[in-house]
Amino acid sequence: MGYPVPEDARLKGPFQPMRFEATVDECIVTEGEIPKDLAGGFYRVGPTWKRPNAQGTNGLLSMDGMVQGLVLENGRADFRNRWVRTPKYQLEQSQGKGMFRWADGDWHDWRNFGLGEVEREGLTCGVPAGTNNVNIFPFQGKMIATADSLGAPIAIDPITLDTVGVVSWSPQLSAGLHEKAAFGDAGFTAHPKWDTDTGVLYGWTYRDTAPYVTMHFVHPSGTVESRDLHDAPYNAVAHDVWLTQDHVVMPFQPFLVDKARIAQGRSVYAWEPELPIVLGLIPRHDLHGEVRWVTLDAEPQYVMHTMSANVSGSTMTLDGPIFNRPPFPFEQDFADGDDVALFFSIAKSHLGRWSVDLETGKTGVEQLSDRPSELPKVDERFYGKGYRWGYQVGGIVKRDGMSMNSLVVTDMSTLSDQEYVIRTSQPAAVLEATFAPRRPDAPEGDGYIIVPVSWWAENRGEYLIFDTDDIKRGPIARIELPFRLGWTAHGHWMDFRS
Repeated sequence: MGYPVPEDARLKGPFQPMRFEATVDECIVTEGEIPKDLAGGFYRVGPTWKRPNAQGTNGLLSMDGMVQGLVLENGRADFRNRWVRTPKYQLEQSQGKGMFRWADGDWHDWRNFGLGEVEREGLTCGVPAGTNNVNIFPFQGKMIATADSLGAPIAIDPITLDTVGVVSWSPQLSAGLHEKAAFGDAGFTAHPKWDTDTGVLYGWTYRDTAPYVTMHFVHPSGTVESRDLHDAPYNAVAHDVWLTQDHVVMPFQPFLVDKARIAQGRSVYAWEPELPIVLGLIPRHDLHGEVRWVTLDAEPQYVMHTMSANVSGSTMTLDGPIFNRPPFPFEQDFADGDDVALFFSIAKSHLGRWSVDLETGKTGVEQLSDRPSELPKVDERFYGKGYRWGYQVGGIVKRDGMSMNSLVVTDMSTLSDQEYVIRTSQPAAVLEATFAPRRPDAPEGDGYIIVPVSWWAENRGEYLIFDTDDIKRGPIARIELPFRLGWTAHGHWMDFRS
């Protein structure tokens, strides 16, 4: 069956779907050289429209996931992209049409996310509806694709990008926003953290009913330690956390998820800024130990993605871009029938810091930069160990939001930074970067930053490699792709040398 790409803001501009799988061996390097000692892969995943769903609409989180991988070795780059072959994807491929329906899937406006309850009938009974389209990260020698508490983690082969399948430890996980559809179905976060010394993966699942969050610490053996947070304050979108030497720090912010709203004709998401921001300090080394709850003394604000954390004496500092509000459409701003407005067009963020005095419980908020900032990254070998170097996509203020156009490196000890502007007026998407160490044992922040750029108006893609010694001199290598890169949300580096 043939069909046109719908006239939908979710599918235009940088969000035009990359509906094909490609293999590009020995990518063209148009400028400079790829460091010959760099061996690893940079993997990203995002929602990619393949066909209309059973309701004929295009909920962003109901779209199938597509993984993109750039493998670097001995000065050579190979690119692949492949669909994540989830149970949902495989069923719909076998039938040649969209099979799933969601409670919020009939709307043709900004309220359609694909987060409502799945309507089960016929062939969809017993088939997990997860799309695994938000993040991909390394664990147990594979890359693991997840959504945000929607569907079981899926393992991906790091060389071929073939789907290996649901991870073996998924039956130990709790349900997320949807009830489990079959054995092995589950939910898992899009933004876990990990300890490179022990190999422990610090994850969780959230939902709109109590207990709102279940922590899942996954060991390299596949054993999972779990704990329900029965005293979590409310049904927040628990999207990201900070990892310190002693704690997983989870912010409960008044960006809420509630499927019951759908029956009232409202979006599953809500922004209720009168609620306090509450930090849960969850012990890393004793998951069932005491959780400390701290209320942040702050005006309404929102951290979507964390950078990293430091602890000095009794002071814990939690860094990341701070939004004036979540970058999602809400009923306060939009009327029924309005088109969707996505991410950076309706909110702005700057690099900021929350602080907690661990002795007194006193908290503080500090703005660290005037420059718009998002998609923070760090040297992930140092998760939970304290850090100095932070990397971001920077930008400029644009009406009620911001336009993202640059790579920014910040020395978090001095707050001095370097910026390299990647685009000016050209239509392009500067996507989230990754850090790759110069050597497996290199000092923190010594290495390379790889930035994917989709020059979507010119129908071409590019990966830029910067040396952290001086990003202002520009990329040391430009790797070209003969097509635009499909939009991807997040991803990570896997080092083949360690």
